[in-house]
Amino acid sequence: MRTKRTRSTRVGAVACLLLALTATTGPATAAAPASAPAAVEPAPDGQSAQVLDIRSSAEGLSAPATARPGNVTFRVTTTDPASGWVSLVRPKPGVTFEEFRSSLLKIINHTAPDIIEGSAELRDRAELLGGTVIHPNLPASFGKTLTPGTYWFFDYQNIRDAQPRFATLTVGGAPATAPLPVPTASLTGRLVDGRPVWDLQGTVRAGRPLVFRNAMPAGQNIEAIFFRLAEDTTEEDLKAYIAEFGDHGKFPDHSGALDLAQGTGGLPMNSGESSVLNLTLQPGRYAVVDFFVDANDGTIFIKRGHWKIFEAR
Repeated sequence: MRTKRTRSTRVGAVACLLLALTATTGPATAAAPASAPAAVEPAPDGQSAQVLDIRSSAEGLSAPATARPGNVTFRVTTTDPASGWVSLVRPKPGVTFEEFRSSLLKIINHTAPDIIEGSAELRDRAELLGGTVIHPNLPASFGKTLTPGTYWFFDYQNIRDAQPRFATLTVGGAPATAPLPVPTASLTGRLVDGRPVWDLQGTVRAGRPLVFRNAMPAGQNIEAIFFRLAEDTTEEDLKAYIAEFGDHGKFPDHSGALDLAQGTGGLPMNSGESSVLNLTLQPGRYAVVDFFVDANDGTIFIKRGHWKIFEAR
């Protein structure tokens, strides 16, 4: 589902599953040069690292066909402003990509009954394993520990297209033994007294990895999308913008406190999953937000307070 853009209109969510929306372009945030992710750290002597490249572009999705079990780092790039929300999913036995896609389309339909039905179907059809949001000027990588089996890569940006962009990954053979890059911070989404909260431990550093974890109850997917905030953006500005969102995923018709064209981060993951993200961040203030929806009632999590302002060093 790739939405065409003009100078005044862009996809209204760097928010993975809420891709049908559009929002007017706001002023670009802060101007300091971006800090690209550091090169993937070399494996210790005697251990074998897996670093595989994925590229999503107007021509399609270029992705590896095979990988070994164990730790894998996927480096993701794009040359197309209308692509680059690349995710990894593991289908349940016998499930086709078209069946998986039909459940996903219900979740992005912005109506509570469809979201609830699609979420229930998705639990039976596939495991969302994360991924990352990128742009031509914002590459990223994500690391996962994989077990033998069949996986799919796909780009959320064109999930509605007649020919959605996806590729099959087969994991097998001798295990890869090198560890994933060591993070400087951990970001965990969890439910506390019935409310979703972000627990941020350590220091988020430009060019260094962080680990994103989903500690929500079983059956609940979340995502973590990072936006750099303009220097004069206050917490009240962000609260006011969030208040304009529809309960089930409708975005405001303006970009407000978030520069939606420059979000980056971790795409939806099942409860119990984690991913090591290496994002193109720069020192400054960021907001991390969750645009995913509650599987029980279809409410978008940002409306439930699942956002946090923090400082990247």
